[in-house]
Amino acid sequence: MKRYGFVYRVKPEMKAEYKKSHDEIWPEMAEAIRWSGIRNYSIFFRGDGTLFAYFECADAEEAFAYMGRQEVNARWQKAMDKFFIKTDPAIPGPQMEALEEVFHQD
Repeated sequence: MKRYGFVYRVKPEMKAEYKKSHDEIWPEMAEAIRWSGIRNYSIFFRGDGTLFAYFECADAEEAFAYMGRQEVNARWQKAMDKFFIKTDPAIPGPQMEALEEVFHQD
């Protein structure tokens, strides 16, 4: 399994609602994430609305392609879009920046 980290931003005033949406994630969305091969998925907040997402999977590109084909993901991204700070509104879902892994220790 490879490890992946991303950062993206939500509107700080919408942090509580964003968290609530994930506390109540749609069961079919959680299932799609599992079927994509994504494991050990966590999202962390900073005070300014910056989020750090971490997950593990064999191939993130393949997992994202799978999610891109799922109808539930399209609905989820549409429902979540109101939360994100983006410079390109045409991007579905968050405008993410992939992070380079610098160090890891088991």
